Amino acid sequence: MSTKKKMVILLGSLFLMILITYQIGYSEENKKNKQEKIDEEITHSTFQFKGNDFTQPEIEQEGELPVKEIPSGYEMAAESEGLELYVSPKELNIMIKNKKTGYIWSSVPDQEALKDTQLNSEWAATVTSPIVVQYFNKDNMLKSGSYVSLEGAVKRFEKTDNGFIADFSLESVKVDLSMEVSLDGDALVVQLPDQSFKENADQKIASVQLYPFLGAVKKEDIPGYMFIPDGSGALIRYQAEHPQFENPFIGKIYGKDEAVESKGDFEVEPQPISVPVFGMVHGVNKNGFLGVVEKGQFNAEIVAYPSGVNTDFNWLSPRFIVRYPYFQPTSKSMGGINTYQKERLHEDKQIRYEFLSDENADYVGMAKKYRTYLEEDKQISLDGKDRTDQDVPVRIEFLGGEMEPGLIGDHLVPMTTFDQAKSIINELSASGVQNMTTVYRGWNKGGLTGSNPAKFPVEDELGGDERLKDLKNLLDEKGIPLYLYTNYTKAFGNQDDLDVKVDGVRRISNRILEYSFANSLVDEKFEDLKINYINPEKASELAVDDVERFKELKIEAVSIEDTGSLLFSNHHAESRLSREESVLLYQSLAEAFSKQMENVSFYQPNDYMFQYSDEIFSVPMSSSRFVYETDSVPFLQIVLHGSIDYYTTFSNFHADPQKQLLRMIEYGAYPSFYLTHEPSWKLQNTPSKYLFTSSFEDWKGDIVEQYELVNKALKKVQDAVIEDRKVIELGVVEVTYSNGVQIVVNYNSKEMDVNGHTVGAMDYTIIKGGE
Repeated sequence: MSTKKKMVILLGSLFLMILITYQIGYSEENKKNKQEKIDEEITHSTFQFKGNDFTQPEIEQEGELPVKEIPSGYEMAAESEGLELYVSPKELNIMIKNKKTGYIWSSVPDQEALKDTQLNSEWAATVTSPIVVQYFNKDNMLKSGSYVSLEGAVKRFEKTDNGFIADFSLESVKVDLSMEVSLDGDALVVQLPDQSFKENADQKIASVQLYPFLGAVKKEDIPGYMFIPDGSGALIRYQAEHPQFENPFIGKIYGKDEAVESKGDFEVEPQPISVPVFGMVHGVNKNGFLGVVEKGQFNAEIVAYPSGVNTDFNWLSPRFIVRYPYFQPTSKSMGGINTYQKERLHEDKQIRYEFLSDENADYVGMAKKYRTYLEEDKQISLDGKDRTDQDVPVRIEFLGGEMEPGLIGDHLVPMTTFDQAKSIINELSASGVQNMTTVYRGWNKGGLTGSNPAKFPVEDELGGDERLKDLKNLLDEKGIPLYLYTNYTKAFGNQDDLDVKVDGVRRISNRILEYSFANSLVDEKFEDLKINYINPEKASELAVDDVERFKELKIEAVSIEDTGSLLFSNHHAESRLSREESVLLYQSLAEAFSKQMENVSFYQPNDYMFQYSDEIFSVPMSSSRFVYETDSVPFLQIVLHGSIDYYTTFSNFHADPQKQLLRMIEYGAYPSFYLTHEPSWKLQNTPSKYLFTSSFEDWKGDIVEQYELVNKALKKVQDAVIEDRKVIELGVVEVTYSNGVQIVVNYNSKEMDVNGHTVGAMDYTIIKGGE
């Protein structure tokens, strides 16, 4: 072989080797890049599930939690089958031993936890006190103090059959109080009787917290979380490192009292707190408690401090309002002074602590305990219905007419006549949507915001009485209830049936409680349209009259907005009402309808209205997602499922319809749609201009598709209660019902394997108990 040929072969071989090496390297690098891309996509898709709109999977905890010793200064005060109560008679601090597990709860952190904690003198006194107060000093300034810092002294200590009674004084502010602590079965009950309050100097009590550090955890020394009833429910997990929070969670039970607490016209509303509960977990499925505010809840807040807010401790408790501060105008130019209520609120204060252990020591166990509590109190009923052979319901809510202002006067914009509603119902029925709950808004004279509380007669432009009766007859034939929408809380300006100076609500400053209808979604053309709140006494009178008018129309169902969720006092000189008195009047109103109607529904009702609710509309489906909340949980849904049907907020308002559809299935909620026959652009000059998309023509396909999916998933569990809920991994949730059905929901964008079952991407499966 010639030298030239040898050189060519050598160069060729070398080139081939380089090419092969490059291809191998490129292939490996390409594989690496593809894998990195896949890993990045998976990380991106699961990152959202680490946010506080979802629930995090629990990390399995090894070993037992450390058990406290009961110090020598404590005496046993009472014992029940499951608990032992100990008290230090001088300091009034308590410890509770769970006899089943041996775990001990303390109202103050132990010395080991306090040893390395940097606290100023005020907080050092607070964390070791059985009672914490806010008070107005002689200069009307709001101050804070505690049993220790205000020189608390026991005047009388007496053991009872179930606990103890202690009379004590806060010497620095000359205030006398009494506290009763007892075991009621296997629950701890803490009471502060109203009659025990004696204020003997210029200082006046503003608020009270009882045993606020019961169960407090330093950083993450004990694994677990705090539960708060924000919206559907939220957790605040104990963490050693987290963002610095400036403020604690403060949530008013049943919302603000707008007659004494200010609310801005453009304030973003947090999710409602509709149940007076809170809780702590020390080790998931190990130890926990559920707190229920049984008395004084109408003027109480749930206060939760994550570690890092003032102290290293996670702690929460109810704070009972005794006096509200407020601004008193002294001139028309809105000059005035800051002051406070001179007469305190006369309410007993009482908290019940239900202790949980083992598999019940988590938020699911708390919800189940509260469900039992409500059932025993006859506020909800698990009546053993069986609808497994029936389709689930869907809420179809129509907007009939709406008011539009004009140069000469207001006129009606018809959006869905009664005949058009019949056509929509028939079309949905023909498409397989058989089980509907229909609600008709804006059926009244002047439309939705035209004349409330003067509702009658039925609006002629929609078809009047006769066409409404025709619609009712059609729905009766199909077995579909027809709810007429109403509201006994909000009135729109001065109406024939309402003199706001007499029948409206007065703020504590004696000004009328009213707002402009104009807001961030409805522009200034409506600034002359005022929303006035109706005195609950007047509301009850209106309801009694309306019941008779509804009966004349053969109407057997009403849906009531705001009246079950907005709660306020009234400070009119001739008709003063506390929030508790307002509740009694609203319950009387609801009972009047319940006795005469087949069905009564409320929108996002507070728990005192559960017993009157045949169905619940627009149930919260998440927490408010405050920065310190780590998880959203379906506490409210676990409480209600199997006793009261509940429906989600309107699907045509959901920003992420697919996620919300899966959440409906996971939370056991039924779908809802807000519909019109006419296109929604016709509402652009009305107070309902926020209804951006509502035309049935645009939504009929989605209604049928969503309904079929939810019906298939929830049909077998309509009357079952939720027994368990587990987050298998990020974005994968398993819900177990009392009839054995298990539903697994996968929010991930890829299919997942769960116990040998494949769950498709953004899908669900029934892995047990289904067909």
